[in-house]
Amino acid sequence: MSDILTAPSPADEPIARLWRPAPGVTLVLARVDRVLATPAALDRLRPEEHRAAADMATWRGREHLAGRTLLRLLLAKVMDEEDARGPVVPEPAGRPRLPGAPHTGVSVSHSGPYKAAAVGDGLDIGVDVQVPRPPSAGMLRRCCPPETAARLASMESDHAAHDFARVWTVQEACVKARGTGLSGAPWRVRADPEGPDGTWGPLHWRRLAWLAAAGTETAALACAFGPAQTGPEDPADAPGDRPDAP
Repeated sequence: MSDILTAPSPADEPIARLWRPAPGVTLVLARVDRVLATPAALDRLRPEEHRAAADMATWRGREHLAGRTLLRLLLAKVMDEEDARGPVVPEPAGRPRLPGAPHTGVSVSHSGPYKAAAVGDGLDIGVDVQVPRPPSAGMLRRCCPPETAARLASMESDHAAHDFARVWTVQEACVKARGTGLSGAPWRVRADPEGPDGTWGPLHWRRLAWLAAAGTETAALACAFGPAQTGPEDPADAPGDRPDAP
């Protein structure tokens, strides 16, 4: 079973790809520069989102604007206009929430030139995109079972970077879906770099794929989704933990 792969979105909008990998789950991917160069998309932002970006360092402000804009473009595709323009507020651990649509989960991710956003109807959801970078030996030990770490360590640098990105995106997506972020110990999520999907506790995860103009995959992308919880789940309660992880 291969990663889910879709065709490009229309050329007149900044969204590069749109996926619906499961009922109630929608994801989009875009380049930051395309989003920021689309005035009609930026017009969807609320005044407080512009103010927040203005108070950040320039590079961080660009990321914030692109992420919120992409999320609002996605919301406009899956809910009514009033809810799509409602406030987005962070939880204490940073997970974004929609006060006006409390049963709708949302998530945003950034890596290199890419932004990804996801929405779950009645679901907690997490998304992560990663441009491959060679992992350190410590990251391999922490994030992968011993046999996977040894296999990646024996690969050429580019191949190891690609496979590790496929592991890390799943791990990040899972803890983001649970609202814990890095404090949720993402390395406890078991994710074989070759597998297209899997589970972690009540969460399902899926890998997505898209092809660049040259016909090669340019970054790893994964989402995780599951029944909405009243609060962050302790990752230690989920199957597949590695109590021996450093």
